[in-house]
Amino acid sequence: MIEYDNGIHVRGTDLWFDAKRKTDFCFVSHAHADHAVKHNAILTTRETARFFEHRYGKAKFHTVEYNRVKRIRGAKIQLFPSGHILGGAQILVETGGVRIVYTGDFKLRKSWTAQKAEVKRCDVLIMESTFGRPQYLFPKPHEIQARMVRFVEEARADREQPVFLAYSLGKAQEAMKILSHWGYKLSVHRSIYDICKIYEEFGVRFGDYRLLDDGHLEDRIVIFPPQDKRSSLLRNIPRKRIVMLTGWAVDPEPLKHLAGCQCIPLSDHADFSELLEYAGKVKPEKIYTVHGFPELVKFLNQKGFDAELLKPGSQPKTASNQKLPGNYDLFSEG
Repeated sequence: MIEYDNGIHVRGTDLWFDAKRKTDFCFVSHAHADHAVKHNAILTTRETARFFEHRYGKAKFHTVEYNRVKRIRGAKIQLFPSGHILGGAQILVETGGVRIVYTGDFKLRKSWTAQKAEVKRCDVLIMESTFGRPQYLFPKPHEIQARMVRFVEEARADREQPVFLAYSLGKAQEAMKILSHWGYKLSVHRSIYDICKIYEEFGVRFGDYRLLDDGHLEDRIVIFPPQDKRSSLLRNIPRKRIVMLTGWAVDPEPLKHLAGCQCIPLSDHADFSELLEYAGKVKPEKIYTVHGFPELVKFLNQKGFDAELLKPGSQPKTASNQKLPGNYDLFSEG
């Protein structure tokens, strides 16, 4: 039923999930670069389509509202929130009594800027598992917020400019909402600023923020994308203290290359406990894990699940031989 080859393919159909190479028809769970490919046709949410066009140009989209059942040549599909970023979605595909859920990137914790994740029962669960090791347990949200505020106040006490490194789509907006909640004014990089304007199109409001330029920062906090941290715009800020927002902060080993930079574990992914919690709520016949550590399979199997790691080129065992119908061109209400 499921195969993995630069993306996840539902065998017997044209339907792919987050394929990394161009396909005829693919569900794109969100608009981060490692998931966004210009397929011939893309199934996604309105928000993701808008972000996709902004970042990568025009494409052919079939957009579906959350929890709106659609029939595609006999199969039923439904998108529902992943809690990852604004517009991020999971997908439920149902046919012949078999229910398949692909989570994409997700988290169960409350988000300031994304719809709360939902969990739906299914027979086959394909679960993103980036942080699938026991050491990846994130602090409570209020603890992370307190660390962010403490970082700002300590930098200011030393007369240094607080700078947060956060990815332009999703993480930066989450940080902005948190810092704005605490009354801070913000100056943000152009890539972040432009995406905030799209967030506002969908009703997400931010506090006092403006475009970062070479002018005076006054009492503002800087939000900057980590991939541009060597740019002159950041170098020209004279006295600064930098912190990176990343889930990897709970384990210092992957962050050795960031020597001299503080880190706070603000993440838009599920941690280890949430991965187990999600599986426990769904109780599927079969679990496939993707994009994560292979050890998670061992922990899931110990808890009584039939779990398997999807590897490139694999055609894994399945809980059912049921095939979904092909040809996903026509949509109708279900």
